[in-house]
Amino acid sequence: MAKSLRSKWKRKMRAEKRVKYGAKEKDRLVKMVEKAKKNEDVEMKTAQEIREDAMDTTAKSEFNSKTLKNKHGSYPKWVSAKKIEKLKSTNKKQKQKKKKKK
Repeated sequence: MAKSLRSKWKRKMRAEKRVKYGAKEKDRLVKMVEKAKKNEDVEMKTAQEIREDAMDTTAKSEFNSKTLKNKHGSYPKWVSAKKIEKLKSTNKKQKQKKKKKK
């Protein structure tokens, strides 16, 4: 696919734009970094430092991974109402299974 003259032309022009705007973007990024180094309000980190910070996942979630509830029995904001209903129904089924076994 993409062998027509139009697509070849568009691909060629996109490649030229990448070269043209890539240089401009690089200059803009270098200026921003220099400005940030002069400004002491901004904390500069290297890629290695950021990676080490990201690897530090010792913080434990306050929500249970199985039920998605916290210690007060509420769900996180990002869980949709549909998902909550599904979780409640599955939990209810599991409780009924346990009662039948006893």
